[in-house]
Amino acid sequence: MIFAGCVEEPCLDIPELERRLTNIKEWAVKDTIGNQTIIDSNEIQQTLILSSKDSFYHENIVEDDCGNTFGSYYFSVQYNTSFSPLHLMVDIQGSGISEDGYNLRLTVTNTNGVSVKSSTYDFVTETSRDDSAVITAVEGFQSAGQLYNNVLKFTFKDSMLPNEIKTVYYAKGYGIVKFSEQMGMNLNSVMGRWYVQLTRR
Repeated sequence: MIFAGCVEEPCLDIPELERRLTNIKEWAVKDTIGNQTIIDSNEIQQTLILSSKDSFYHENIVEDDCGNTFGSYYFSVQYNTSFSPLHLMVDIQGSGISEDGYNLRLTVTNTNGVSVKSSTYDFVTETSRDDSAVITAVEGFQSAGQLYNNVLKFTFKDSMLPNEIKTVYYAKGYGIVKFSEQMGMNLNSVMGRWYVQLTRR
């Protein structure tokens, strides 16, 4: 006779979870990073506004059979522009709950209703959690003379309109440092300022 019982789950690997948590916290935008100035080729200026930034930590959201507990971390930053119909949001999450995991989600919205697109990078598998974008980790990325050591490059697959956002670069600790439209307009962060450069395809 076979008796069915409870399946004993493995103990939480606390050192590994702590290592992952430390890593994702470093991806949050530093307190010294604020609004940026956008300057296009005609010297017309507007502001990339860091409209919202928040983080919090919940303790003891998961407990194993060994008596170990672990919490969860969440960081969110949102960007608007002073007159362009564009909103960008980045959510970073770290959790001992395996379904939540450790990830960074980018959402880009054209606020005139043309498009909303989103994709999530998984720091554990080092791949995208969906098929909305190709996400690659870039080491030693240069943008307008500034070097960033760790950057995630999001390339959306469904960009069809000329002014739709195609590619976004998010740098560890700095936030969004570059993005480009389908038609080839690039916006780069330059030593606390931003400028727009038209490129030929």
